[in-house]
Parts: sequence; structure tokens; C-alpha cells
Amino acid sequence: MKWQSLAVLLAQAAALAGVLGCSSDARSRGGPGGGAAGLSGASNLSSGGGGSAGSTDSACLENPTPRRSQGSVLSLPLQLVMDGKPFVFGQPNALADGGSLVPLNLRFYISEVELLRAGGQASIPVDVVTTSGVSEPYGVHFFNAEDGDSSTLRVLAPPGDYAGLSFALGIKLSCNQQTPASLTDPLTDSSQMTWPHTGGFLFLRYEGRSASADGGGSAGATSAHEIPAAVHMGGNITQELVPRVTVPGALSLPMGGRLEKSMSVVMDEIFKGATSNIDVSDVAIGLLSTPEAEAGERLRRELPALHAFVLEP
Repeated sequence: MKWQSLAVLLAQAAALAGVLGCSSDARSRGGPGGGAAGLSGASNLSSGGGGSAGSTDSACLENPTPRRSQGSVLSLPLQLVMDGKPFVFGQPNALADGGSLVPLNLRFYISEVELLRAGGQASIPVDVVTTSGVSEPYGVHFFNAEDGDSSTLRVLAPPGDYAGLSFALGIKLSCNQQTPASLTDPLTDSSQMTWPHTGGFLFLRYEGRSASADGGGSAGATSAHEIPAAVHMGGNITQELVPRVTVPGALSLPMGGRLEKSMSVVMDEIFKGATSNIDVSDVAIGLLSTPEAEAGERLRRELPALHAFVLEP
């Protein structure tokens, strides 16, 4: 009986491993985007046009070793905008078609920040820091629209002139593979970013309520019917698939000083990516694909080509 019970347990474990994407045979077969037929978070094994090359540091360290002990602080207040106007969280935002949109949840992770140099020179990795100048846990900044203290991204960098920045919108694979119970903030259940469809974390989470209205609207502006009710963008616990965002713009960091420059989070672009006509039928998200996860996968693949983050002039 003991051997029979063990056999049953092993069979169940094998079945679960197949569902979680541990079977290389099941994952080697995919559609046009290279996706797997099994569970793959919000993505597939290939980059799908939006994957990061991955971090050179494979460890998920709560207290990462700082790259530098001194430098200039670049502060980037994150401002939500849509159709060129402030996008107010928790309040009705008027749409060009006469409808309205109330954002109810908006959260995302930013990590692996690099400053870009002109002329094709190599970019410079920088530390994501707190208001006191120490490294953020896991090197991750967690933006939560409900928390004003999270509205500014700060990095410690060498002084000099830069041509912009780039960052991963999400967390690296080594952290995404951990259970929330083994981590501390901002990678815990309280973040509301644990991937509800499978293992790992969400990289971006949006939910909102829109209302349509009769009447005409401005050409090219966002309308209620173009906005998804929810967008859940996640990754994959077997491969590095966090999308990377590039934000061009002049940055001049003074010696031993600070620079503050606002960075807009352009919701029109996020909705554009989430509602693009990319075919994501090649990916299975959890045991059942859902509209919010499919919207997130479209966004993940489109993000590198979008202007979802823009530095002020």
C-alpha cells in the first residue's frame, strides 16, 4: 500500500510539473509566437517580441550590494496621464467620447534601471534607492497609485550627461520564482501582485470602471469602448520574460547634487498595447486564459515599441 500511495503521489507531482511548464517536450511546441501549449504565466518560452535578455545577477537578494556608495540622485516623479491630461486615480476621468473612466487599481514594478549614454556607448546600471539613499529591497521600486510615497522613482548614478534611461517593467526571474512567503515587501502577498492565474508575480496590474456616453468625440482620443476593464501583465517562472522599456530624453546630473525630472506614465499607450491585435492564442495562461491575462500578454509583447513612459522636456 505504501508503494501504491507513493506511486499516486509521484504521478500527481508529474502531472503538476507538466501544468507548471516543467516538461520540455510540452513546451517545445508552440504557435507563431513560439509559445507553449502548457501553463506559462502570462507569456511563452520565447520572448514574444518583448522579453528581456535577463539579469547578470541571478540571485534574488533582499539587500543587493550597492554598485556605488556616492553619486548624484536622479528623482523621477511618476505622473499618470491620458489624452495629454492628468489621469486621476479613484476619480472619474472624462473621456473624449463623453464617457468616463475610474481607475480602481494600478500597480507595477520597476527594476534593473540603466542610464543611456549618447553615441552608442554602453549604458550604465544604477541603484534604485529610497528617500534616504539606501538600495530598495531586491533593487525593485514598487509603484502603487494608492500610495503617494511610491510615486517617485529614485536612482543613485554617476554625475554626467545622459540620453535617457531604460528599465525592466517587472522583476527578474530569480525573484519571480520565489514564493511570496519567503520574501519581504514589496514582493509579498500584501502587494496584491501575486499572479492569480499561476505562479510568480504580476509585473503590472490595472483595473478600472468605464462608462460610455452618447455623442461624438475627438478623433484619435481614447474612448470607453477601447479600454479594457483589467490588465494583468505577468511573466513566466521558467524563463526571463520581463519587458524592457527605453525612455529617451536629456538628463544632466550635477556633481554631488540632485536632479528631479517628471516621467509620465501614458495610460493611452498602455491601453493601446493591451488592446492590440496581436494573436496570443499560442499561449495558455494558467488552466484557463482570461481576458485580463490576455490583455496583459499583448501589453508585454508591445511595451518595447510603445511610448508608455515619457520624460518631461
